Amino acid sequence: IMSVESAIAYIKRTREDETFRRTLNDNSEDEDANWAFIKTSGYDFTMTEFKQAQDAVYKEFGITPM
Repeated sequence: IMSVESAIAYIKRTREDETFRRTLNDNSEDEDANWAFIKTSGYDFTMTEFKQAQDAVYKEFGITPM
């Protein structure tokens, strides 16, 4: 569960922290670089946990996924 919470914190940060989001966008072509950046930023989650976190964040903010 801790990893889902980590992914939720990551999603919230990408929504609130423009510099953080820009760095991710700059690395978007390089998946390994992005995962390394995410991990060195203190987040630890799998893609499955990320999807669970997305569902939780969507529910919390009333966002409908596209």
